[in-house]
Amino acid sequence: MQQQPLDLLEFQKRFSGEEQCIKHLFTLRWPEGYVCPRCGCDRYSLHTTRRLYQCGACKYQVSVTAGTIFHGTRTGLVKWFWMIFLMTRHKSGVSMLSLQRMLGIRSYKTVWTMGHKIRKAMADRDSLYQLGGLVEMDDAFIGPKKPGPPGRGAKGKAKVVIAVESRDKHAGFAVMRHVPSVDSDRILSMAQDKIRPTGCVRTDGWRAYQKLGSNGFGHEAVVVSKDKEALKQLRWVHVLTANVKGNLRGVYHGVSRKHLDRYLAEFSYRFNRRFWDSQLFNRTVTACVSTSTVTFAELRA
Repeated sequence: MQQQPLDLLEFQKRFSGEEQCIKHLFTLRWPEGYVCPRCGCDRYSLHTTRRLYQCGACKYQVSVTAGTIFHGTRTGLVKWFWMIFLMTRHKSGVSMLSLQRMLGIRSYKTVWTMGHKIRKAMADRDSLYQLGGLVEMDDAFIGPKKPGPPGRGAKGKAKVVIAVESRDKHAGFAVMRHVPSVDSDRILSMAQDKIRPTGCVRTDGWRAYQKLGSNGFGHEAVVVSKDKEALKQLRWVHVLTANVKGNLRGVYHGVSRKHLDRYLAEFSYRFNRRFWDSQLFNRTVTACVSTSTVTFAELRA
């Protein structure tokens, strides 16, 4: 992996054509050289017209994009690579309409689907990790401003549970999940899925969090009566909440609840890798190679 972050000119130089992108995917997919996914043979021949690698033993044919989010795409890999590069380098994200214009993609449906495929790869990669140590946990209500009480009294907004590692001087890894309701069962389910059993969870005094302590987690409930106190006691989770709300509102101008989890995954993915700027593009392409695709029909179902 490159040691320095790729700037725009260097990126354009390295991935200016389809062949360069194909070679890069080949290296990421088979870092030790080609291995047949069916029989494990390392001998192959290349069908140059169709860009298929044929196993020298069982004759199985596979493309470099088979079984990845790029599978079956009609959009060139150069545009895919640029899209990944731009989505990961913009700390607050970038709208699909802007990417459509920058990359010259004719259909908004196409760029919208590509964006969700990349977000799926991000979500699948982060699904492998759990939080540890001291973890701050809180719930947030996301959506347009509506009349009525704020916070947990808000109506018509999407409910999201947020957890983030609290380290000495900065936040660690974070995870966000859209939930149908903020109740003890949903909170416990997320904690059991995303927080190591040895972790200690710090929350406010909301009764739904009390179930954590009786189910194997260290639980520290802090009573906060004012916003300023909440910012001190649950600093990182509130910073994250404010950032993701501003991101969804300012960049995407709101998103549907149906797809909210993937947008939350994109935000968390960038946040979790904010100290690995030089590796972010390669890490994301590797994630895209390591997960299966999702179709437009599946996204709209």
